[in-house]
Amino acid sequence: MRVFLLMLLISVTCTRAMAQDGEDEPLAARVLALDTSVDIAKRFCEAIGSMAKDYTLAFVDNEVRYTVRYVYKNTKGESLRIDYRFSTEMDSATNKKRTVVNYQKISGELGVMTTIYNFLFSASLTPERVMTYSTEGSPVSFRDKTYEYTFMPDDYEPGYWVLTFH
Repeated sequence: MRVFLLMLLISVTCTRAMAQDGEDEPLAARVLALDTSVDIAKRFCEAIGSMAKDYTLAFVDNEVRYTVRYVYKNTKGESLRIDYRFSTEMDSATNKKRTVVNYQKISGELGVMTTIYNFLFSASLTPERVMTYSTEGSPVSFRDKTYEYTFMPDDYEPGYWVLTFH
């Protein structure tokens, strides 16, 4: 009888376990600045900043080489940070150097991050629901390429979330 109950318990708990077959489509981003120029990344940052109601551009920091940070602030003292990194590479068609954005990071309080998430992924989530989409190292497709993204709570600022693409 014990063996029967043990087998029944194992069969009930293991029937839902399935291996991934790799055929799932990655989440698709509507707009990103990856694999684009610094000018397009600048416009991306400005567009994201304009979506954040009551936030105004406080400063742009480009002291760290190949990194640019846009910092927006609101009257409550909350901030929205949008970073991107770029590298220079040789364009094989023109034989000239060009800059290419290879990393983006957006950090802000949950309400504004929900708005940004909804815009980037054509979603309609609430702040309560967007937290369930927390992920680390998941695939995201953009312009027929697959990148990696992370959406996690910020370790340093409670209530803030970080969305990273590379």
